[in-house]
Amino acid sequence: MRIDGRTLSHETSETIRRLAVRRVKDGAAPSAVIKSYGLCRTTIYKWLTAERRGGAAALTARKHPGRKPALAPRQKLQVRRWINGKDPRQYGFDFGLWTRQIVAALIAQKFGVRLGVTAVGRLLAELDITPQKPLRRAYERDPVAIKRWTTTVFPRVRARAQYVGAKIFFLDEAGVRSDQVLGRTWGLRGRTPAVPTSGRRQSVSAISAVNARGAFWYELYTERLTATRFVELLTHFMRGRKSPVFPRPRCGETNRSAAASSRTWRAFNRVRPWSARFFMRRASPILGTD
Repeated sequence: MRIDGRTLSHETSETIRRLAVRRVKDGAAPSAVIKSYGLCRTTIYKWLTAERRGGAAALTARKHPGRKPALAPRQKLQVRRWINGKDPRQYGFDFGLWTRQIVAALIAQKFGVRLGVTAVGRLLAELDITPQKPLRRAYERDPVAIKRWTTTVFPRVRARAQYVGAKIFFLDEAGVRSDQVLGRTWGLRGRTPAVPTSGRRQSVSAISAVNARGAFWYELYTERLTATRFVELLTHFMRGRKSPVFPRPRCGETNRSAAASSRTWRAFNRVRPWSARFFMRRASPILGTD
């Protein structure tokens, strides 16, 4: 049975070479030896010549260097830096997600090297870059404000809350709408099929508050969240509470402007004048809890 030597491992090939040369030296016919291993007849003569010129070391397995890589190691690391934590739009592309085609175009643009989609896939795997569903990040997210909040602002608020015996709650709202999502279907080319659906849309919103000790409150509502409605919801939130509360809200209309924030808290102060308060104006630097 004929065997393709390229399918054998380097260690197996080296062992066969050494055994075959030793058997020939012991008096066996080269053709009979190589036939017993199922390899090409002329191969053993190359082994004998190599052993005669270079000794036993010439039979040692050597990894084939293969084709020269299209990108140097430093260029591969540069590709990793381009992708890691970056957005294709930062390099002039009009799509916000990385694809192998975009990576290939960027490599061609920066290095003048053209790679196929398959080669780019192998390169990304080599760089430990895998396809993933990205997390959403708000454009308003401000790393500087986040650091200031966690290292300076919040410790002061926590100390003040401990001093007055107040509880800190993180408050946010979210909405759900019943738009029907259509998947893919089949139809004639150029004739998009129509699928009957309901034209009615229903929506519901929820406002919730949670603190570090696991205390939780929520309420559902269907109308638009205005400053007046927000004060009503805050009043419901404060119902039955006997200690001061520091609510830290991040809710739609109440975060749009400093004026709206000021009006909201003046109205709330008229309803619950004894309650301690804390409010971060404008959009929150970190995404909310809902």
